Amino acid sequence: MNFVSEKTFKASCVLCIVLFAMNFYLPEKVSIFLIGDSTMSNKLAGDEPEKGWGQLFPEYFNDQVLIENHAKNGRSTKSFINEGLWKKVLDRIKPGDFVLIQFGHNDSKASDSTRYAEANITYKNNLINYILETRNKGGIPVLITPVNRRKFDEHGNFVDQHGDYPKVVREVAAE
Repeated sequence: MNFVSEKTFKASCVLCIVLFAMNFYLPEKVSIFLIGDSTMSNKLAGDEPEKGWGQLFPEYFNDQVLIENHAKNGRSTKSFINEGLWKKVLDRIKPGDFVLIQFGHNDSKASDSTRYAEANITYKNNLINYILETRNKGGIPVLITPVNRRKFDEHGNFVDQHGDYPKVVREVAAE
């Protein structure tokens, strides 16, 4: 009985050869750049036990992966660009690097013109620009929805704090 087609067998053989050859190839370190707000950023020792999730992220990788956490407290997609923080990251991206992008908390602050980015217009366009510029450098963008704030009403029901921002991230990712 023939369980595997000839085409599948040949493709499997090629894959095995490639995987075997990779054991002898030591690639350049891959960098993972983190850009975002306080929920991702490194916190000072005096801020403990508060930590951004990006602060703990390096613990899950070996020395072949370099984690560069550029996330900053209070930043939005707009202020991260306007303050020149994105340019510093963009200048360092090389082919095969990853850029994890997580904003939304501060983009929603309509009372602050330096950070506010309307979800379905400016925020969406900023995310698209981050993706395109990362890809133009040969990097791999990864969109992350904003981390939920822990806010509950008097009955213990979750109170949404992000409105359309998570939805926009998912829409841009799907596009």
